[in-house]
Amino acid sequence: MNARTPWNSNRRQRFLAAVVGSGLLAGCPSPRTPPAIEALPELPAENARDLAVGRTAPVLITTPPAAAVAKPPPLHDAGTIFAIARACTTDYDGYVLYPMTVCYPPSDLYEKLAVGAVEAAGPRTTRKVPPQRTRFFKLSSHPLVGRGGPWFCTVRSGPWYAHVEGQQLCSVDPNVRVFHADILGAPQVVVVNWTGALTDVPPPLNLFGISPNGESCVCCSGVTCPNGNCAPDPQHCGGVGPPAVTQ
Repeated sequence: MNARTPWNSNRRQRFLAAVVGSGLLAGCPSPRTPPAIEALPELPAENARDLAVGRTAPVLITTPPAAAVAKPPPLHDAGTIFAIARACTTDYDGYVLYPMTVCYPPSDLYEKLAVGAVEAAGPRTTRKVPPQRTRFFKLSSHPLVGRGGPWFCTVRSGPWYAHVEGQQLCSVDPNVRVFHADILGAPQVVVVNWTGALTDVPPPLNLFGISPNGESCVCCSGVTCPNGNCAPDPQHCGGVGPPAVTQ
């Protein structure tokens, strides 16, 4: 199967049924668990909590629930309106840290698995990357794991490439933004939303290596002048250049 070709729905459902029902096809001998895997510690509960069947491969992988849209920030004081001329959205790109777990079922290659060979190097970045390493575990007890021996799991925090947007809202404290982060470089896309400042990012997401990469703004009232300024009407733009854009 081409690694870039999405796993079709029927094959995914058959795999899930096999995992939940028995772990392995009935009548097939279970691969012998390598001593190196048998000796591994059990996958911690916090890493196993969001495991689900992978969308593109027959593995269990970190798949957090759909991220709730961040609530708009409240007004600073009751009855107070922040009269900002325009609201801007800042784009950030770079690398983040986020723990991702991938668990592999027993297979024909199970006995030959070399734990140390699974170690993967992270991407090169211009930022100083906190020391990261792949951690190894076994998964013996989980609602999606049946009989057939423990699964082999890796836990790695990245760094992963990500895109972040921080949006200001009109009539709200301009220092409080609504943030949306898409972790695109991880084994599976993860979305994280939050409200506040960029530094208020919720754990376990760590924005260690992102940088601003552009900004776009809209007028909170009136029109956007050709030079990007905001005015109550086109006449206040000076009448020079292309027409103003009414918001």
